[in-house]
Amino acid sequence: MRLVIVDDHAIVREGIHLMLASDQSIEVVAEASDGVELLDLLQKIDVDVVLLDLRMEKMGGLEVLENLNRMDSPPATVVLTMHDDPGYLRRAIELGARGFVLKRSGRTELVKALKVVASGGAHVDPYLAHVLVDLATSGSDVSHLELDEDSIRLLRLLAAGEDNRTISEITGWSESRLRTRIRSLYERLGVTRRTEAIAAALRLHLID
Repeated sequence: MRLVIVDDHAIVREGIHLMLASDQSIEVVAEASDGVELLDLLQKIDVDVVLLDLRMEKMGGLEVLENLNRMDSPPATVVLTMHDDPGYLRRAIELGARGFVLKRSGRTELVKALKVVASGGAHVDPYLAHVLVDLATSGSDVSHLELDEDSIRLLRLLAAGEDNRTISEITGWSESRLRTRIRSLYERLGVTRRTEAIAAALRLHLID
């Protein structure tokens, strides 16, 4: 995985770089202090994942995500934040962020998020799940939701970052049936995105 770290504090970037140095599957190919610097880098190098701070003085994370959406093949994005502001998180979800990790989280949580997102999945830091599920399920009564064993299994596979083809192979469902089950699951949870579904499942203790 080729990774770029984007944060306006040099000490944070250096700390993350050191934290990830021992993992042979993650190559930090560059660092950027703001969104402008990141977008310039992306014109010159190939990147799989961007680890992105949301709040930066010069082109913050939300504006970066808006720009990435205009690219033909944008890198996946993991949001790294010290805030749990619902407005920022909602907008980040809408703009396609697939991972959410708090800066106070440890190395294990960060590495897990990066690898899951790099493989095409979505990952939500457990500390942020309560915020995201409130956004995802607003207006829906899911407090007494019960899901069957297949639905729980599907949620666990989604949370593990498995793509639809892999899930089809594991479950034996056709891709058409799988898409139908995912739509049904989202409807029951009152969500529209994988990130929101995982957050809801974590908050409601439907998955570990």
